Amino acid sequence: METTVTKLGFTPLKGTRHTAYDAITLDAAGPVGDREWCLVEPGAARVLRTINEPLLATTVEAEGDHVGVTLGDGRSASGRLVIADEPVAVDYWGRRILVTPYDGEPAGLLAEQVGRPVRLARAGRGDVVFGAPVSLLGTASVRDLATRMGRPDLVDQSERFRSTMLVETDEPWVEDSWVGHDVRVGETVVHVTGRIGRCGVPNRHPVTALADAPVLKALAGYRPANDAGEPYLAVDAVVVTPGVVRLGDVLDTP
Repeated sequence: METTVTKLGFTPLKGTRHTAYDAITLDAAGPVGDREWCLVEPGAARVLRTINEPLLATTVEAEGDHVGVTLGDGRSASGRLVIADEPVAVDYWGRRILVTPYDGEPAGLLAEQVGRPVRLARAGRGDVVFGAPVSLLGTASVRDLATRMGRPDLVDQSERFRSTMLVETDEPWVEDSWVGHDVRVGETVVHVTGRIGRCGVPNRHPVTALADAPVLKALAGYRPANDAGEPYLAVDAVVVTPGVVRLGDVLDTP
């Protein structure tokens, strides 16, 4: 069976709903548009840590300075954002980065959803990405997890794992063997750098954001983990050859 791309996705605003695309452009910093925006806590001078915030059900569309936000309850706001202040230094998991605050109706709606003062800001490319900018996950791994958990519905909820590329595979966890190798995907090439230790986000439904499946506990029962005890699922990669990746593109794997 050929290994092909079956889903592509990212989110324009860190911590919000993983959005599907028919094609994405990869450059040296990863998918163009991925986590271009973030929310900042002014009092703490840090990027909002979103795992426990009510944002996973929020859909964001962004093109240039125009941003559209739709909350899980259907409320929405859309419009052009304007620079509100000079760039400010904030903390992102121990790393100091510069972000530029913006104002506009979508920013206000996001602050209302979080329920306390936060500012919408534009980050530098890759600055609010925790690991490598591209991630790949095999369908066989998702099927294996779903079978072990007795949750066949998880097969159709791969967005839980927020991978840049979901790829069709027939051997569970075969993507682990790609670490240290180049993988050609259509016209692009990525170098797989390592396995990804998972936090609690996959426990949450990708549309409702409800914690409805103990995915992390299940993975911990049979998957290796990193030094922090986070079980591995999916692999991450850096871009070697930029270009466009499309649904159906074939992977040339080791």
